[in-house]
Amino acid sequence: VKVMQTNWIGRSEGAEVTFTTTEGDPIEIFTTRPDTLWGATFMVLAPEHELVDKVTSDGQRAEVDAYKAAAARLDEVARGAADKEKTGVFTGGFAINPVNDERIPIWIADYVMMGYGTGAIMAVPGHDQRDFEFAKKFDLPIRLVVQPPDSEVTSADDLSEAWPGEGVMINSGPINGIPAGKGEDESVKTTVQWLEAQGKGKGAVNYRMRDWLISRQRMWGTPIPMIFCDKCGTVPVPYEDLPVVLPDDAEFKPTGESPLRYHEGFRYVKCPQCGGDAERETDTMDTFMCSSWYPYAYVTPYWKKGEPLSPDDTPWDPEMGEYWLPVDQYTGGIEHATMHLLYFRFFAKAMRDLGIVNFDEPTQRLFNQGMILGPDGEKMSKSRG
Repeated sequence: VKVMQTNWIGRSEGAEVTFTTTEGDPIEIFTTRPDTLWGATFMVLAPEHELVDKVTSDGQRAEVDAYKAAAARLDEVARGAADKEKTGVFTGGFAINPVNDERIPIWIADYVMMGYGTGAIMAVPGHDQRDFEFAKKFDLPIRLVVQPPDSEVTSADDLSEAWPGEGVMINSGPINGIPAGKGEDESVKTTVQWLEAQGKGKGAVNYRMRDWLISRQRMWGTPIPMIFCDKCGTVPVPYEDLPVVLPDDAEFKPTGESPLRYHEGFRYVKCPQCGGDAERETDTMDTFMCSSWYPYAYVTPYWKKGEPLSPDDTPWDPEMGEYWLPVDQYTGGIEHATMHLLYFRFFAKAMRDLGIVNFDEPTQRLFNQGMILGPDGEKMSKSRG
C-alpha cells in the first residue's frame, strides 16, 4: 500500500527552468535531471499547451492542427503507454536553451501531457528513452552529456538506446567532470546551485497527484456550503448557518443532474452578503469525503456540544476521542490504496495540523484481506457484474 501511494503521489525533486521562444515568450519546464540541460537538442510541447498556436509557423499550421485533433481523441493512458509508437509534428518554431543559448526546434507530441509538470519538456535523447526513440524516428540530433563508466561509448553515435545511468558529465560547460548523480557534490545538486546563481532556474519539487474533484450530481451526500449570487459571486455559507441540511423530499429525474436542482426550497436562498436573490450549490460531495473521517464520528455519533457552533468545536466528544483514537485495527481491500486510504490519511494529517487531533496516522495497523473472485478469475464489478 505504501509503495502504491508513493507512486500515486509521485513526488519528484528537480528544477524549474525557463526556456524562451525566439519571439521572447517564456516556456517553463520541470526536470528531475537539470544536469542534462546541455544535452537538450529539441523541445516538446503537449498538443494542448497554450503556446502551440503562437509558435506554429504558417507553413506548419495545417499539420499541427490535424495532430492536435488526433491527440484530443486519445486518453492519457493511451498517450502515456511506454510501448506506444512515438508520433509528433514540428511546429516551425524554435526556443533558446538558457544554459548555452543554443537554438533548438519546438515539436508537439502526445506523450507530453498537461497533467504532469508544465506540459513542456526539454528533450534529452541521449539520456531519456522516450526522447531517444522520438529523435531516432524524426532524425533529430542526439548529444551525449553523461559518459558511461567503463564503457567504449564516447559519443551519441555509439548509443543503441538512451543512457539514463551514472557516469561523468561531459559536453556540459561548468559541470564537466562532475560525477552524474543526485548526491552531495554530484551533478544534479551542482547544476541547481549553478542555475540559481546564474538566475536561470531554481530547485523545485513536483507531484504527479492532482487536485481532487469532489462534486457529485446526487442528493445524498455532504452539501457543498456555497451560494452563488449574481452581484457578490461565490459566497460561503456563514458559519452560524452551518450545517446545511438536506431536504427530506426530492424529485428524481433521469437528467443526470442532482435532484436538489429541482427542489426550489433548497436551491433558492438569499445572499448572505447583499440579501439579494441567490442559489445554493446543488452538487454534493464525493462519498469519500464522508468515509475519510467516519471513524471519528463513530466515537460519539450523536454528540452535540451546544449552540451556537464555534470554530473551536470538534464533531465528536474529545474525551472519547482521546480514548478510542487513532483506530487500533483497520481492515479493508487493497483496491482502496490510492483512493479511500489516501484520503483517510490526508484527513488525519489535516486535522493534526489544525490541532484537532494529536496523532499523525488515523490507524495503528492496516490489514488488507483477500478478494473472492468469480469463475472467470475476476472480482465483482459494478459495471460488469
